[in-house]
Amino acid sequence: MEMILNENDLVVGASFENGTIQDYIDENKTYGLIRIEDSTANWFLFNKQESDDDLQELYKNILKQEHFIQDDFGEEIVIFNKQGNKSFDDFSKKIDGYLNDEMGNIF
Repeated sequence: MEMILNENDLVVGASFENGTIQDYIDENKTYGLIRIEDSTANWFLFNKQESDDDLQELYKNILKQEHFIQDDFGEEIVIFNKQGNKSFDDFSKKIDGYLNDEMGNIF
């Protein structure tokens, strides 16, 4: 996975063999976009105790539609607006890999 940096050298996404991932695509910086081949989905990290009000509201709305949530010890990966043939599990694995690579780059 090749990290994408912004003008301040902060990681804002990554590209990989068959797709890309971005941390934020909306102006409020609440959710990102992942693309694998011809499939896409939106995603964000959520923590019930620590997420701000915008994210809390988005989370409540997502629960009313098709979604996938992977709970990693209180930090949830939330995937929604899936389009295409890739499964939620495929998206989840790529997001996990990205987050693990991103954490590895910090340390």
